Amino acid sequence: MSVRSVLIGLQASRKDGRGVTSAEFLAPLDIQSGEVEGIRADGGPWASGMVYLAVVHDSEFAHVDTRTDAGAQSEAFSIGVVEGFRAAGLFLDQRPTEVVAAIRAAGVSLRLFVELRMNQDQMELEFPPELLAACGRHGLGVYVISNDIPGSEVPVAHMPEAPL
Repeated sequence: MSVRSVLIGLQASRKDGRGVTSAEFLAPLDIQSGEVEGIRADGGPWASGMVYLAVVHDSEFAHVDTRTDAGAQSEAFSIGVVEGFRAAGLFLDQRPTEVVAAIRAAGVSLRLFVELRMNQDQMELEFPPELLAACGRHGLGVYVISNDIPGSEVPVAHMPEAPL
């Protein structure tokens, strides 16, 4: 498998160099314990904030039996990624549009951030309608970035700093 992990997050940034704070980004979202994989804010100048909505690693599907279907692990991983997108859509659906508008009014830019960590080849992404509808309701663009890194670095790459 070439894709090692998919990170799905709500990213916040500023264009003026001020860092994103917990008070202006995380607090209004009223994130409950166990609702997301992790959070990040208060990193200082130019630092973005992040709500880690889902982080799906291929290693989570190593137990899938491939004796009768060589692609079973890849398929299970792909399904896991779609479920991560659905969970992200649910998180967004549970936030009033007024909350997101207030965060933006404070000068914070928001986007749904999707990062693919891979060591070769390509991946097809399926964005479920629930996620796209939630992003549309909040006026969120979806940004996808892929990074070629050695597979051995993936398990520690971009781990959330502060789990809830």
